[in-house]
Amino acid sequence: MNLLDIVLTIASVTARALLGRRRTILMLLFAGTPVLLGLLVRIGGTRSGALVPSLEGVIVSSVLPLVALVFGTAALGSELDDGTAVHILTKPIPRWAIVLPKLAVAGGLTAMLLVPATIITGVLVGGGGGRELGLTFAFAIAVLVGSFVYSAIFVALSAATSRGLVIGLGYSLLWEGLLSGALKGTQLFSVREYIRGMATSLAPSGALVSVVGAYGFVLAAVAIVVVAALAAWRLARYEIRAAE
Repeated sequence: MNLLDIVLTIASVTARALLGRRRTILMLLFAGTPVLLGLLVRIGGTRSGALVPSLEGVIVSSVLPLVALVFGTAALGSELDDGTAVHILTKPIPRWAIVLPKLAVAGGLTAMLLVPATIITGVLVGGGGGRELGLTFAFAIAVLVGSFVYSAIFVALSAATSRGLVIGLGYSLLWEGLLSGALKGTQLFSVREYIRGMATSLAPSGALVSVVGAYGFVLAAVAIVVVAALAAWRLARYEIRAAE
């Protein structure tokens, strides 16, 4: 079996594991929350000024990191916790070949739920105007990229500690939800700010303002590479300790 086959097999096994019935239903309901809020806003007729708070305040700041947290920590952490990962870790497989398919599956599933939710919510709240649609699709693309950044962080976190879900929840709520952007310079270490920067660069002129701007794409790419490398390094250390 060549390396590509191994990567595809790991991705397939991870996808089947993550698409458990209870988890899938829970994530579908959670991802549907902003859509429901958008429907209520549209029915209530109070759409003026509600588009950015709905997309950024609800989806980007709350729903996206929590969905990515569930998928990201479960993609690797559950196998490490129950011992089934030992079978893979004892094989002469490059650790990046384990991390990347798990990151790709977790990020892909997160994006599959949140990108449509972003578009539907944006259409419900903003209507069909050109400016509003432009802003909606700008956020949708930013959420797509952000799904993989968050997933990379949570996959790495689950490789580093058995309490990845708890620590990730604290990170999502405290750092990304409250503290990021509060002090000058913290935008460089905030996924939420990367997403806002990407959306700002893609949105109609003047629709959004961001300190990061188009550099959000660069920072997101750097974050994925660095965090994935750290996760692969941690898995290599895990194998050595298991052998000892």
